[in-house]
Amino acid sequence: MEFTKVQSDRIQFWVLNSASFIANLTVSMISLSLVYHLRRVFGLSASSIGVAVSLSTFSYFVGCVGLAKVVQALKPRYCVALSLLGMSLSLLSLVLAQSLFIVYASLCFYGLFMSLLWPPIEAWFSRGKEGRQLNRATNSFNFAWSFGSGLSTYVAGLLVEKSTYLPFYVGIGSFAFVCAFVTIIANLVPQIRAVSSEESNIKESKVKDQSTPLRFYCWVGVVLVYTGMSVIQTIFPLYAMDVLTISEVTIGALLMVRGVATCLMFLVLSQTDFWQFKKSVILLVQLGFALLCFWGMTIHSLVLFALFFFCFGIIFAFSYCLSMFHGVSGCVNKAKRMTIHEVLLTIGQIIGAVLGGVIYERFSFSRILLLIGTVTFVVLLVETLAGSRTN
Repeated sequence: MEFTKVQSDRIQFWVLNSASFIANLTVSMISLSLVYHLRRVFGLSASSIGVAVSLSTFSYFVGCVGLAKVVQALKPRYCVALSLLGMSLSLLSLVLAQSLFIVYASLCFYGLFMSLLWPPIEAWFSRGKEGRQLNRATNSFNFAWSFGSGLSTYVAGLLVEKSTYLPFYVGIGSFAFVCAFVTIIANLVPQIRAVSSEESNIKESKVKDQSTPLRFYCWVGVVLVYTGMSVIQTIFPLYAMDVLTISEVTIGALLMVRGVATCLMFLVLSQTDFWQFKKSVILLVQLGFALLCFWGMTIHSLVLFALFFFCFGIIFAFSYCLSMFHGVSGCVNKAKRMTIHEVLLTIGQIIGAVLGGVIYERFSFSRILLLIGTVTFVVLLVETLAGSRTN
């Protein structure tokens, strides 16, 4: 079957976005379900759950760094297929485990295989694109995975109420389906099958690097915001059960508000460019995050928490988009930059899960927000002062 370049590009666009939607819906569903599973089946404390959740995140970090050359040497579709197959087997091992050692080992392999998923996909769809094309590609991807993430919290709540094992079985089937979907489409469309590795693409490319230094400010911001995101995903469900005494479905619905806001903001960002290459916008987003954390300390009602999550979703989308766009814009080795982006947000996730669990267990949920808000505000002051001296 023959396809024109326009047709194959359109097919690739929808395949990658569909795969990202289903894959991240599954990943996010597993992340939330794991909190309930570890609490109910193994009786772990908040700090222990934070450490356990961070095992997959840390192994993801290790994989992003240690397997970077592998990612660049393999064709993107091979990385994606291997990742999804490995994640399915890791979840199967976890759900059959009767000891914590097997659970921990399964989580480590799960994160390691996941490191072969996102950097290759992100480099794949952004290859050869700059400016408006890059903005459309990145934010289409961002909308796809965030839409999946937003739905996942509600889906996880529904499944967990029936059994904490059920989300994992659904996840295994979901990953297997996406693996088969990408593989079949790649074999049917010659242009997608022929997409070269990042290593080969760099050798063939004669484009000079024109990266923007604004990426460093964006990277600082994404670490801070992802620290908060990790706290919301890992610690808030425990706080909601222990203190607010609300059901898993209600918790999932609250978290879904954040996902909806994120999706809507990605749509707005995909149609605008006022935020591109503006340091003032980057710093204002960080200020908004700090103020949001301080406000979150005072909230106790479900309605205000829903508003809090909506505002957080907007800030999160802004920060993520700024990091991805400015990180990859003008660079030659897009896979390397996407790996840096993934590594930094992973660092934020680890800090949020581990530190958040310890602080929540010893103090309170509001103390976590106080710490994150204060650190963000101090970092913002340092960035502002440092920037004024270099201008």
